[in-house]
Amino acid sequence: MSVVRPVPDAVSDVLSLVRMRCKTVCANDFAVPFSLSLRGPSARFHIIESGSAFVVLDGKAPVRVEAGDLVILPLGGGHVLSSDPALPAISINHAVKEAERSGSIFRFGKPNGAQTYMICGEFTFAGVLAPKLLSVLPSIIHIKERDGRPLEWLRLTSNFLAEETRGAQPGSNALVARLLEVLFIQSLRHWGSRIPGKLGWLSGLVDVQVGKALSAIHDDPARDWTVESLAGVAGLSRSAFAARFLETVGQPPLQYLTRWRLNLAADQLRAGAARISQIAPKVGYGSEAALTRAFKAQFGTTPAAFRRAGASLGSADH
Repeated sequence: MSVVRPVPDAVSDVLSLVRMRCKTVCANDFAVPFSLSLRGPSARFHIIESGSAFVVLDGKAPVRVEAGDLVILPLGGGHVLSSDPALPAISINHAVKEAERSGSIFRFGKPNGAQTYMICGEFTFAGVLAPKLLSVLPSIIHIKERDGRPLEWLRLTSNFLAEETRGAQPGSNALVARLLEVLFIQSLRHWGSRIPGKLGWLSGLVDVQVGKALSAIHDDPARDWTVESLAGVAGLSRSAFAARFLETVGQPPLQYLTRWRLNLAADQLRAGAARISQIAPKVGYGSEAALTRAFKAQFGTTPAAFRRAGASLGSADH
């Protein structure tokens, strides 16, 4: 029986070390007028099922959102969701206490006002590469209808998410969390496709030739990689590969290799299942002592202390 290997995918490798944690997802039925202030460090999203609204970030022009749109605010920090940007906003916590509630559905505003239906949620990022991912994301990702027609992936995922939120059944919490992950990854694809070459270090992941080398590193981090061997994987000369890698990824190939190995080690320490001496050879270090020296140089602490602290530190790139 032949074994089919997965297609190399450097983006998926990186996202495996960025974990989303869904905090809350609920259906909201708004009636004009409404203006809610949502504050806090968590990321948020809004799917507009019908009607329209404005999303206002501090210091930025209001963004009008309409039926079929998706808005993701990955950096958190707070924003206002309103029917009119000129309205004074009240805190979401106060509004929720005053709102009429039916299961997972909240109703805001005057009953006779024009209706806007949304699915809204709050989530956080975990994983050792989360800070690095957030460093290149914008404060708002607005995905809307293309040429008057909904994007099919957005329509299908949003409808499924809305159905599970408005009609919760056993297992809905787990399913909603998975759908949110799908929605986020799809949104990253869409956002990235619109600004190719301007994605910071993410540009290297989607570069065809550099991406091959990155996938090779991700697939076999313990291998004794050299710039020459990685250039061979990419199908480039050593000098051309080194220059292209530095330009797209923002760091030399072997520096990326070291940091990827340490990020993997940190991720396994967070899982807490393996001993440090077991992790070391898996990520390319000949001994626990060698891993400890490299880990401390990047994270400022030892693997043992990192584990004891609950792995609350950021990425090795920060």
